[in-house]
Amino acid sequence: MEKRVKEYISTLKENKYFAQVVTLTKEKLNMFRKSKYFIASLTVSICLVVAIVMYVTIKSTTEANKYKTSIATNVAEEDFYNKKYDEAIAEYNKLQEKDEWPIWDVKIADIYSVKGEFIKSNEILRKAYEARNKFIDSNKEKKDKLKDKDIELANYIVFTTVMNGEYKKAVEYGEVFLHDYPDNKNLLQTMFTAYLVNGDKNKAKDIVASYPRTDEGAVDLAILARMNMLIDNYDEGFTLLKDAWYKDKDEIKVFDVIAQIADYNENDILDKISKLEKKDPDELAYKMWTAKIYSMSKESAKKADELIGKIESEDVGNENLMLIKANMYQNLGETEEAKTVLDELIKKYPNSFIGYHASAWQAYNNENYDEAFKDSEKSIVANRDYPDNYGFLITEIMEKQDKIDGIEPYFRTALHKEPLNYNIIIKTAEYYGNATKDTAKAMRYYELASKINPNDAEVYYNMALIQINNQRQDDAIPLLKKSISINDKLPKYHRALGTVYLNKESNEQSLKEIRSAYAIDKNDILTLNNAGCYYIAVDGDLTRGMVNLKAAYDGINEKTSEEDKETITENYNRIRNLSDAYNKRNGATLKVPDLKLFY
Repeated sequence: MEKRVKEYISTLKENKYFAQVVTLTKEKLNMFRKSKYFIASLTVSICLVVAIVMYVTIKSTTEANKYKTSIATNVAEEDFYNKKYDEAIAEYNKLQEKDEWPIWDVKIADIYSVKGEFIKSNEILRKAYEARNKFIDSNKEKKDKLKDKDIELANYIVFTTVMNGEYKKAVEYGEVFLHDYPDNKNLLQTMFTAYLVNGDKNKAKDIVASYPRTDEGAVDLAILARMNMLIDNYDEGFTLLKDAWYKDKDEIKVFDVIAQIADYNENDILDKISKLEKKDPDELAYKMWTAKIYSMSKESAKKADELIGKIESEDVGNENLMLIKANMYQNLGETEEAKTVLDELIKKYPNSFIGYHASAWQAYNNENYDEAFKDSEKSIVANRDYPDNYGFLITEIMEKQDKIDGIEPYFRTALHKEPLNYNIIIKTAEYYGNATKDTAKAMRYYELASKINPNDAEVYYNMALIQINNQRQDDAIPLLKKSISINDKLPKYHRALGTVYLNKESNEQSLKEIRSAYAIDKNDILTLNNAGCYYIAVDGDLTRGMVNLKAAYDGINEKTSEEDKETITENYNRIRNLSDAYNKRNGATLKVPDLKLFY
């Protein structure tokens, strides 16, 4: 009995709460020894031991329950999500001191990467990789037992090295790990991304070709479909996505893929689906995908409503249909209908990942952001591997809570869950560029995006805007030309390039781009504004400039942003006043006021 008590006390000493009471216990025992009541000290000691056991048990249970309902699984992660990076590193160091396996060092390297301390991150990764090799060499008999831990380590090392911009090194690390784990899907997805950003598209295709095709679930098929689309193999991608839908019509990942590809290329994707539908007019999968795309914007939500009305009585699943309808109603401005659909979804799937997900959006729509955040956490705990909860849901909620600065860790986790998720990379870049104004980090993520999907003209345009804001006009020119080479039918790319040329006093090139933008859309008020500014500032043609500025002013409508409306109105009023003064002075020379151009 005495031996068992000693062993139990020994295990208690490893608990972090033990130290909080042991000092007090010693003080009390010493006090009893010095007193005349020392005979009773044994009884007191037993009581104190019982108290320790109860205290530690209660605190440990409380701590365990805490992490059952929290995104974080330990103190270090909790500090990370609270953006207390130095505290998180300190906690991970404590864990690493007790563990020969270098997983905690790798997570420390990931935090330094988030902080932008890439040299330090890379050095820690290198040492962790060496420690991993040394440990495996010394414990060869345990290698099979280490498999899951090693795969986790491998993904962290390759992913973090990619995020540090060391693409070639990431491939070197990854190929070693792939030799040991050629069929691990998580590692294959990470390496697929590493190959793409390293410019090894053929090797990325090899990953897709060798991707395990046995016992695939709907999520696996949907991810493989997305991988195919990222290497421009859309026919196979849509085939796999259809297979995924038939395997599980309620799998949200299928429609996440549709949302991802339509988000930056909607017309092209609708055209591809339309061609598929012409070959098979009765295929419900195509109709559901089209409804999903239509539901994503206010302009097309009515089309979604009409299409859903035709197919909702068919066997099209339930969860995704309800989510599409809720989004559609929200974009139609029919908030009560959206609420009814979400309430039904929440009621039908309580205490589930999708139920909490719907509940979070419901609270978000009701502007109850604290409640939305709690439900989003519950959804994550129910399914810790779903990246959109981290990268979209919880970040949108925090933005409404005015917690912009705290969003960063959630984007990082989202990308770690799915490194090939192009849309989360773009959203992260936008976060740094627009919310935190950290243009250096924004550029890193846009550059990463451009390597994963080099056919997105908007990425190069956004990179150009950053260069312009950083007074690097010359660096913006090739980026805008790249946007135009990908999509020369969008006036803003020509307009932006024309503005850059005008700022550089390359007037002929500027006019050429302004005219190209005007030829694409003669009613684009931003181009009309720029044309008016050009004719006044360069040609000195007040009359012609006034015609364009008035056309821009008259074209303002309810869709025009307040900022654009203000700029056009100011330019128009300034030139109108100048024109009046010019006429009153019978053609006397007047100073042309500063006018604002659009990019």
